[in-house]
Amino acid sequence: MTKNSDTLLPAIPDASSRRGIIVMLLSVTCFTVNTLLLRYLSGEGGGIAPEVPLLFRAAVGMVIVLVFFRGRRPTEVKPVFTNRLLVLRGMTGLLGTAAYYWTVPKMGAGPATIICNTYVIFASVIAVLALGERLTAKRFLWLALSFVGIVLLVGPDGSIGKMTFGFVEMVALLGAIMAAWSVILVRRLVADYSIGTIYLSQCVWIFVPLLVVAGPQVVGLAPAHLGLVLLAGTAAGYGQLAMNEGYRCLSVSAGASMQMLWPVATTVGGMLLFDERFALVQLVGAILILVAVWRVSAKGA
Repeated sequence: MTKNSDTLLPAIPDASSRRGIIVMLLSVTCFTVNTLLLRYLSGEGGGIAPEVPLLFRAAVGMVIVLVFFRGRRPTEVKPVFTNRLLVLRGMTGLLGTAAYYWTVPKMGAGPATIICNTYVIFASVIAVLALGERLTAKRFLWLALSFVGIVLLVGPDGSIGKMTFGFVEMVALLGAIMAAWSVILVRRLVADYSIGTIYLSQCVWIFVPLLVVAGPQVVGLAPAHLGLVLLAGTAAGYGQLAMNEGYRCLSVSAGASMQMLWPVATTVGGMLLFDERFALVQLVGAILILVAVWRVSAKGA
């Protein structure tokens, strides 16, 4: 797989760029479909516990990686269970993804997805502390603005002049931190393992504990709901693969900019399908978060 960097790839062929745009839009569509299906299934439409769609996501992901994925390096199964960092990658992936799936029906598809995307911000902070990456003044400014946006988005409880921070909001932020930790682990693991092996570690360590927790619930699913959770898991798996291919074909800035369509599309979908609404101060916070995440991820500010 070709390394993706604006400095290493100063010129991208038109054909590759077109392919990157197409698959990145496919990725955004798939992630949006997965989130909105999760919102429907976990809410009034299905009353299905979030761990059931998450179990299907992990199962479909394992099938995709083991059967269909072909990378530059082979996908290895044994290290997923024996390598400490791969196991840790799987555990952080479990906690981060579980937090997102749990908060979508409680916070709404839009707010939960926006908070989930703050993993970019937390990953930048962890990279400075743990990896010694340089913190520029511009990056510090965007990081600070993003945290202001988080406070504005999750704080209001609907009462004028009153701010709250409850258990659901705390879980959402902890999930974003776990996702950020996963990103840092991936940076360390790519030197020794293929993308397929790293992705498999996440799927396996989500699937194993959730098979015990959510497995019995699958038996009682109606055929329609079974089809929808399978569709959601498939959308998530192919969304991930399409995103990886998009970053291979596009510059980092172009790819990250297109990925920012996911929280926007999810927010619009939540408004149209589930009557989700933002207070003015929450809308300001959401915009601050999206702009800061875009600047940090795409521009390397």
